[in-house]
Amino acid sequence: MKYSSTRGKDRSVSFENVLLNGLATDGGLYVPNRIPKLDKHEILKLNGLEYYELAYKITYNYVSSCIPKKDYFKICKKSYENFSKNEIISLSKLKKKEYILNLYHGPTLAFKDYALQLLGNIYDYVLKKNNKKLTIIGATSGDTGSAAIAGCSNSEMVKMFILFPLNKVSEIQRRQMTTINKKNVCNIAIKGNFDDCQNIVKSLFERNNKKKNKINLAAVNSINWVRIMGQIVYYFWAYLKCAKDYEKIIYSIPTGNFGNVYAGYIAKKMGLPIKKLLVASNSNDVLTRFFETGVMKKRRTIKTISPSMDIQVSSNFERLMYDYLKKDTRLVNKYFFNLNTKDIFTIDKEKLEKMLKLFQGFRLSDKETKECIKIIYKDHNIVIDPHTAVGIEAGRKNRNDKELNVYLSTAHHGKFIDTVNNSLNENIKLPKKLRDILKKNEFYEVLDNNLLDLEKYIISKN
Repeated sequence: MKYSSTRGKDRSVSFENVLLNGLATDGGLYVPNRIPKLDKHEILKLNGLEYYELAYKITYNYVSSCIPKKDYFKICKKSYENFSKNEIISLSKLKKKEYILNLYHGPTLAFKDYALQLLGNIYDYVLKKNNKKLTIIGATSGDTGSAAIAGCSNSEMVKMFILFPLNKVSEIQRRQMTTINKKNVCNIAIKGNFDDCQNIVKSLFERNNKKKNKINLAAVNSINWVRIMGQIVYYFWAYLKCAKDYEKIIYSIPTGNFGNVYAGYIAKKMGLPIKKLLVASNSNDVLTRFFETGVMKKRRTIKTISPSMDIQVSSNFERLMYDYLKKDTRLVNKYFFNLNTKDIFTIDKEKLEKMLKLFQGFRLSDKETKECIKIIYKDHNIVIDPHTAVGIEAGRKNRNDKELNVYLSTAHHGKFIDTVNNSLNENIKLPKKLRDILKKNEFYEVLDNNLLDLEKYIISKN
């Protein structure tokens, strides 16, 4: 399997380079040159596999040029050993043909564990094979940071710098990162928002690519293809568990950075019979507005009760645009140059109509989010976090009782316990795992939103 950049400079790049580079040298994102396809019978034969076995089957083609089958099977098995002993993944039934896909059984209780445990083990394997060390840079709006630390911090081959927006993640999310006291982990609170953190990460890669004496940088954000690859798996798992007679399925996905939605898109391209991918936004509705109008326009980020979605620049959307622009890298460059310099780009009506055959955007206010948390608890005795609520309510706005609907639950409710208790007027207790971190000391730096200062800081720590 070879990979190319969405912006045209890098072509026929190996998986190993994609893994270790993260961002392409031209500032674009890597995409596979082909998508392996499974027919109906091949998909149905996957039913009954353990989750790690399914991960191996679904993703091996993407890594086959770099990792032998036996070694990759071991990597997949190891990647899910730190998940709940009872359940690696689960479904909760609401009504007929209506399910919640619970993606919080990993070590940090968030969906990003499913890809980042895999990414961490692949990193370790490749770095040890090549006797290389790596500096990992990541930006997080909440869960990526803790999941990346859980996946990579035990490796002797990596040094990690995780950026998060100061006072814009929940206390639990922050403490899951900052209570880790290891020499190879540096947590940095940036005076700004998530988009500022993400821009710094991209700029660091771009500056590093131009230097002669490069730092060996890698990314753990979903700009790294392996993040997307690891998330494809649970779309197949959910389908195999609840679909019948190869029926079509609708997924509703709460999202800010579009990576989780894009993983669903790749699952469809691989052969999964997905009818719709519902893009669920909070008041930071840049994606919903795009699907309504064909205009991608950045606005001021609004603070909400679903903070992991408080994003105005959805990086992975570039990968989708690359496909719908028929891999015309000239147009991709044009659109994203306009977004970076003018905060806006517009696509024509024909392209938008093609997208709307598969995608549909929805937005939820904080008030609607709280109401959904209440309803799900009252009707089903299930406690959900605010991001999951956004996904569920978006799905229900679209729901047809005759169609199979699955809503992605992206985090355990305990990570947003104040919002949940406020919504329910209850006093639901944190699980012990999260209660314990409230007693621990925190370790992190607070820095200005300044690229050069951060670059100096990283160099000083390497």
